[in-house]
Amino acid sequence: MRELVRSLIACFCLSLCTAAVAQEATVAIEESSNQANADTKRESKKSKTEAKPYVSPYYNYDDDKDGVPNGRDKCPNTPQTEKVTPFGCPYDTDFDGMYDYEDKCITEPGPKENIGCPWGDKDNDGVKDNIDKCPEVPGPIRFAGCPAPPKKDSDGDGVFDDDDLCVDVPGIIANKGCPEIKAEEKAALKKAFENLLFETGKDVIKSSSFSSLNDLATVLINNPKALLYLEGHTDDVGEDQANLLLSQNRSASVKRYLAQRGVGEDRMTTDGYGENRPVADNTTDKGRALNRRVVMVIRYE
Repeated sequence: MRELVRSLIACFCLSLCTAAVAQEATVAIEESSNQANADTKRESKKSKTEAKPYVSPYYNYDDDKDGVPNGRDKCPNTPQTEKVTPFGCPYDTDFDGMYDYEDKCITEPGPKENIGCPWGDKDNDGVKDNIDKCPEVPGPIRFAGCPAPPKKDSDGDGVFDDDDLCVDVPGIIANKGCPEIKAEEKAALKKAFENLLFETGKDVIKSSSFSSLNDLATVLINNPKALLYLEGHTDDVGEDQANLLLSQNRSASVKRYLAQRGVGEDRMTTDGYGENRPVADNTTDKGRALNRRVVMVIRYE
């Protein structure tokens, strides 16, 4: 009887153990399956994240055969055999905006209108060919590089018409071809001319000139029929065009000053000739000082 009880107890324990083992195995299988599913999802997400963007086959083409693919070629139509930069554009050695293969002067900057070359001066008259109306024949800048027309003196007073402010009325050379003016007017002009000074390279009148200009304004106001002609000049230091502009601006500055003192603007005329009408030698300091001037002429019509 005892033996039978022992056998039954042993069988019962074995059944419990078997069930426990089976349950543990089932749990382990489920955990393994869940882990596998999680790993699969992570791998799928990772593969999506690392997917390469689409690149058009055209990116790697090289239409102009310069060794730079179209995708980074900034100049895709460069003529073959031309040397190019890493971005596929031809070189521009002088940085004038024209590629070397188009530029006739690759080491000298120049405009496109002159095929990349600087404007020259064929006739050596100081007027660049692009503004010279007669590039093969020397001429002064006031005649746009062409020879001066034949001299003419309509009133026979010894002053040629292009310098005569009173072309049809005989006058004197000292008054630019106009009749001689009164002693009072002559003295005021002389004083204003001799004392007129500007800041270096500018059209700003120095304060030391104000007194003599004030006297000139008084003379003009007291003689309402008198007209004033102002003509600016410079020495030959600097560029021709810059000197021409400076001479014009300085004569205009004198006109503005006198207008502020009460002289009517319609009674004053200004002009400027830059360095083209020197009265002294520009190779000396004294000569250059004499050439920097504003000529003043009183005339009557």
